[in-house]
Amino acid sequence: MANDEIDAVAAVERGEIDQPFWYVRIAGDAKQHFSAEYTLGQRTLVVESYFMPEPDENREALFAHLLTRNASMHPIHFVVGSENAIYLRGQVDNRHVDADMVDRMLAAVYDYTEQFFVPAMRMGFESRFNR
Repeated sequence: MANDEIDAVAAVERGEIDQPFWYVRIAGDAKQHFSAEYTLGQRTLVVESYFMPEPDENREALFAHLLTRNASMHPIHFVVGSENAIYLRGQVDNRHVDADMVDRMLAAVYDYTEQFFVPAMRMGFESRFNR
């Protein structure tokens, strides 16, 4: 991860000794604070970050926009999660997990949140931004 992105990490917490879980709190500009949650499973490392709530408006257009973005996003992508909220999620086979991959995943969460959060919120909550 680039040095300027490393400065964005505000805190790192680990789950209990028997829980392979890490929580990384990130300070951003477009979205003041957000997190990346890493979970190490038997076969994969998963990273997930809450991106935004379910959109109130322009739902189909927003989902189409995010799905189009997915085509060029790596190693994470947009998914719809619980309560129809939008998340950034990535998964990598444990055989390919190393420090560089963990950094790439975190950098992607940071970069994609900074790049896409404000436009997505403006699309999904248009009337709130046009008051």
